[in-house]
Amino acid sequence: MIKFSNIDDELNVYKGRKVILFGAGKNGLRIKKELAEGVKIDCFCDSDASKWGRIIEGLPVISPSQLYENYDEKMLIQISSVFSKEIEMQLHSYHINSYISYEEYCMRMRFLYIYKNFSQYMKVYQTLYSEPSYTILQSRERCLEYAAKVKFFDLDSYNIVCLPPKTGNYTLETSLQKYQAEYVRIGHCFDRISPELNQFIMGKKIKIVTAVRDPIAQNVSFFFQLNTRFCDIQEYWKDGGDVQILWDAWIAHVLGKKFRINRKSAEIRFEYMDYINQLLHNVICIQNFFEENFEKYNHINVYDYPFDRKKGYSIIKDRNTEVFIYQLEKLNEIQNDLGQFLGIEDFRLTNDNVGSEKWYAPAYQQALKELKFSREYFEYCYDSKLVKHFYSEEDIDRFKCRWSKNIDE
Repeated sequence: MIKFSNIDDELNVYKGRKVILFGAGKNGLRIKKELAEGVKIDCFCDSDASKWGRIIEGLPVISPSQLYENYDEKMLIQISSVFSKEIEMQLHSYHINSYISYEEYCMRMRFLYIYKNFSQYMKVYQTLYSEPSYTILQSRERCLEYAAKVKFFDLDSYNIVCLPPKTGNYTLETSLQKYQAEYVRIGHCFDRISPELNQFIMGKKIKIVTAVRDPIAQNVSFFFQLNTRFCDIQEYWKDGGDVQILWDAWIAHVLGKKFRINRKSAEIRFEYMDYINQLLHNVICIQNFFEENFEKYNHINVYDYPFDRKKGYSIIKDRNTEVFIYQLEKLNEIQNDLGQFLGIEDFRLTNDNVGSEKWYAPAYQQALKELKFSREYFEYCYDSKLVKHFYSEEDIDRFKCRWSKNIDE
């Protein structure tokens, strides 16, 4: 059974290790300061030859070759540079795997701060859902700024990216930024668009990119991402209550049933249970994304239009709006088509936020194997209008084969 654990608030992952910070720049100094209490750091390592042999903030700076020559199993390399991917490749070339990526560190420290200050965080969280949040205001401001640019420069179209969670959001955004494409990403909700928007782009063509995915795969991935915020996944849920209980609550929400987590059923922090219960009322699952979010704003019922299941995408044209809908499972195969839709030549995707490459990947893979769900939920997903409209019988059979082993008969 998968176990839920407390956050590693004592930073035990570093204890008893010879900790080396790879990166002696400003981020290295920041991490040194953050780890100052309770973690002994041996030295810096840096690829910049001008820093080798120097003493920076009381720590010597060694070269990557010195790190390799003196490496032993007690060492733990904490990457402390934004060039984390390049450093990881360098460490792999030395056959060194005992390291923590810069991305993982930043994520750990962010969630650790929230965890240790949960009471204050919950007040902020509740405020964001009871009043217009700053995030939404930022998104509206960005929408209006882009709309004004469309108007001023007489651009042909206004490009909007609004995808259900876990359907390639970060991959698509990273790729569009690489090509310096003009677009606005509004997260997962069209209500983040200012009501004044149409006044700015009246008469302009609106192009929207959205997506679909195997619903169980989307539900599991989204569930896992949200719940890793307050659990130390790398420690593999060793202590505490049962993750299955949280998953049962998630499924109940998807099915429209009442299910409230209580302190007895899940041995986790009381404040965290309140967070989960509130989160379930605001979560966006793909099963109802188009009816409850997409259609309300655009007045376009995607189910009124045919979908090319073989190609894996279709373009809906309705008045001045065009909608590019793709299957996440075939995203890599339709890069050129998506690029043409957005007016980008030789468009190629840059994969980002991929679960198999994240620091908690082993635990995620175990979750895929061990989480159980009812046959009712299984049939609800694959008898849904969404699946039958966007996927072929062959696709559906493949999804069923993948998840049938998780059914709790």
